[in-house]
This record gives sequence, structure tokens and C-alpha cells, in this order.
Amino acid sequence: MFDALLDELYGTALAGGAVMLPILLVGALGFYHLYCGFFGLMPIHKALHMAGIMAKVAPLLGLLGTVTGMVQTFRVITIYGNQNPVLMADGISEALITTQSGLIIAFPLLLLNHRLAEKHGK
Repeated sequence: MFDALLDELYGTALAGGAVMLPILLVGALGFYHLYCGFFGLMPIHKALHMAGIMAKVAPLLGLLGTVTGMVQTFRVITIYGNQNPVLMADGISEALITTQSGLIIAFPLLLLNHRLAEKHGK
């Protein structure tokens, strides 16, 4: 079962294209800073600042992935026409997965960042 989950995550990451790695890195950095802020491993103002930046960057990277995916889709349409939807599916998949990933990372980062700021009166 765990292998199936890893295979699914790997397939999703590949379908996200070149923008997927920066989205995942932004998410990891944002959650790392929140973790450090919650447990006092770094100054709270630094943790809040960096986590806030990562929460704002994640949806922008998702939007970038949307644009690159749609450019890929239109390139396929230009070369092969719109008669074969299988060829267009990769670009559309990249566009949707990167948008979803950017938002999935941004929402909890924003909520946890707000909670940390409330906790420390910032």
C-alpha cells in the first residue's frame, strides 16, 4: 500500500513538470520556518516573515505552472491539431496539478502563520 502511494506521488510530481520542484521546496521551507517558530528554534519574527513569504510565493508558482502547462498544450495543438486529446492531456495535467499544489501549500501555511502570530502577539 505504501509503495502504491509513493508511486502515485511520484507520478503526480512528474506530471507537474519543471515548476513542481520549486513549489515543493517552497512548501517545505515554509513549514520548516513555522516549525522552528512554534518550538522556539529561531526568532519568532524571522519565522513569521519567512513563512509568510513562502505562503505568498506558493500560489504564484502554481500560477506559473498553469501558464507553462497551457503553453505546452497550445504548442501541441499548433503542431498536431486538436484531434488527439491524449496529446493535449500532459499540458492540461501540468496546469491543473501545479495550481492545486500551490494552493494546497499556501492555505495551511497562511493559517498556521496567522495562528503563530496570534500566539506570540505579533
